[in-house]
Amino acid sequence: MKFRSKAMTGMLALLTILSSAGCSKLKARDEMNKGVRSFKESKYETAVEHFKAAVDLDPELTNAHLYLAAAYASQYQPGGDSPENKRIGEEAIKAYENVLVKDPGNVGSVSGIAGIYFNMKNFAKAKEYYKKRTELEPNSREPFYSIGNVNWILCYNKQDPLPTEQKKVLVEGGLTNLETAVKNDPNYYNAYFYINLLLRQKAQVIIDELTDANPKLKDQFAMAALDPKSLDPLVKKHAGSHY
Repeated sequence: MKFRSKAMTGMLALLTILSSAGCSKLKARDEMNKGVRSFKESKYETAVEHFKAAVDLDPELTNAHLYLAAAYASQYQPGGDSPENKRIGEEAIKAYENVLVKDPGNVGSVSGIAGIYFNMKNFAKAKEYYKKRTELEPNSREPFYSIGNVNWILCYNKQDPLPTEQKKVLVEGGLTNLETAVKNDPNYYNAYFYINLLLRQKAQVIIDELTDANPKLKDQFAMAALDPKSLDPLVKKHAGSHY
């Protein structure tokens, strides 16, 4: 009799736990649905609170983590330097990373993190996640294009110019990725545009290598810039068979 009583007590305790867990999951979905409604109404701060409540109630609710990240990302102002704006961007990244812990192949999270880092002008981290996306979506045009875009930005930086050798690596890597973007979508004209820009950077790298080796050539190349027809023979004259 005592054994039956203990068994019944154990079963009731288990049912209570299961009921409580089920109740938490239902509450989590309710909070997520409220967050979605707020998100659609562009009430992002309210949406964040609902999505945070949802993930607290059910940490395994992946969509709630994704929506939480999207709600933070929607509030982030690209390039904004205020502490609050940086915090919002970091919270978005954290929410996306929580998704990747459970689902390392979640393309939306990888893409979201890359985009936020790009808007933060943290180009090294942006490229890291764009590269991850190329592994997840080898037939997509976007991540390859994005790497080419980042490489051009780094090469074109006139306020903090990179060493010539580093620019050379970026140019070649950027062109390779842009060519892959075009291969994946031959009608992707944004990629052709940046191929053109990087080819100009490639020409500049050639000139920089020559003037680094012989600074006296700087004036000659400056004059040649006024008469593009003279540029090709000038490069060939001083580069020999190197190019």
